[in-house]
Amino acid sequence: MRVQPQALFRSAVGFLAPLALLFALEASPAAAQELPYQYAVKCICGRPASRVVAPGVYFTAINVHNPGREGVHFRKKIAVALPSEKAGPVSRFFEARLGPDEALEIDCPDILKHAETERFLKGFVVIESQSELDVVAVYTAAGSTGQIQTMALERVPPRKQ
Repeated sequence: MRVQPQALFRSAVGFLAPLALLFALEASPAAAQELPYQYAVKCICGRPASRVVAPGVYFTAINVHNPGREGVHFRKKIAVALPSEKAGPVSRFFEARLGPDEALEIDCPDILKHAETERFLKGFVVIESQSELDVVAVYTAAGSTGQIQTMALERVPPRKQ
């Protein structure tokens, strides 16, 4: 019995296509591992051009610490909140990694860069991780003197996805 080349080709494609899809999913960090913990951290950065908040300069610094004994992969995105009850743009995810007991800071220059803006911004930094992290936001603001006039700390609890 002779096998037709077209039948052999269809058979090979039918076998290899799902296999190729499986390898593509394995190569993607987000698809390869679940990120069950989410942190939504309020952020406010810059000097407002209008009266949406009190006049001054606002700063947010988000400290992220890995308390675990293993390295942790996480990702972050910026969701912008616009005045007048309007939804703003949402950035793509930006990947990050921390080793055991390491920490990093996400501050206003990072937030503005990821949101692709240089102006005033209010919204959320959304962090998704494979394991629990310590996430603490530090908010400061300066008034007309240019000196710090207020400071607040917020420990952000995880939400299970």
